[in-house]
Amino acid sequence: MPYRDPDKRRAHDRERHRLRTEQRRAQGRCTRCGRHEPQPGHSQCEGCLEKRRTANQRRAAQRKAAGIKRVRKPEARKAEYRRARRRADERVAQGNCARCGRHPHAPDRRLCATCGEQARRRDRKRYAKARDAGLKYGGRDVAARRKLARRRSRKRQQRRRDASRCIRCGRRAPVENGSSCGTCLNARRIADRETYAARRAGGLCSRCAAPTFEGALLCGPCTVAEARYRPAKYEASRARYLERRKRSICTHCGKAPTFGASRCESCSKRAWERSEHVRGIPDWEPACTVIDGVSGEPLGTWERWEDAVLALSFEGLSLDDVELLAERSPVHAMIGRS
Repeated sequence: MPYRDPDKRRAHDRERHRLRTEQRRAQGRCTRCGRHEPQPGHSQCEGCLEKRRTANQRRAAQRKAAGIKRVRKPEARKAEYRRARRRADERVAQGNCARCGRHPHAPDRRLCATCGEQARRRDRKRYAKARDAGLKYGGRDVAARRKLARRRSRKRQQRRRDASRCIRCGRRAPVENGSSCGTCLNARRIADRETYAARRAGGLCSRCAAPTFEGALLCGPCTVAEARYRPAKYEASRARYLERRKRSICTHCGKAPTFGASRCESCSKRAWERSEHVRGIPDWEPACTVIDGVSGEPLGTWERWEDAVLALSFEGLSLDDVELLAERSPVHAMIGRS
């Protein structure tokens, strides 16, 4: 029967709709049309689901064109995100796509092949448009995307660490007392050396790639940060060095025994190869000793020949009264470097 009061009429319509929905659900029919069987995991049939999806997409496009956000209140938006996550988790637990819920999800993925390809195509288009505009992360919030990427990276590394796999590639076992495999470690070292060499050649900071003053190793901010943490860094390095020396293991790798030396044979060989060649001792100026010509006793030793001649002039002696001896090894010219 009709109601004059609009609120009473709405309450009656809601109750009638609720009873009809429960009756159709109990009979195993679509809760919308009541004629067909619902799809697995849904309460409506395929035709009604498709109509609802089409209507939602059309309405979302109209709201977007009008500049109307999907959810205006932050509390309602958070609640909608929670419902979407819960619905996606339920679909994945059932083996279906987290987005459409109609097809099985791909192996090691949450989306089916069709939804995954659509998402990738949409992301590529958005990223290309943002790249042309000079924006990062497809035009999204940079700080939020980097924070999300770090969180995902930590979770991925923890899963691989629990599975005793390399935290970088996830395919091979890590080295002993390490978290990465040998292949990834070598690739990382090579990449770091190439980056360091390229930045040094370009006069950039070796840490942040910012321009430096007169080709310095670090820029101003990085120099300040390095000076702030250098004492603690040196203290920890010194403590680690003494602890490894006390245990008679390599002070560089901390693994192999050294038998009294500071580095093991492997680390010593690698350090020698990186030095490009054996340089030898520096080519210092020879020390000069002055000997009395009469008594044969040494009168003193000076670092340079010029200093010895200057001292003789102050004492009133000539080169005929003394003998100057240059203290230089006979093989110095073969092993020294300038």
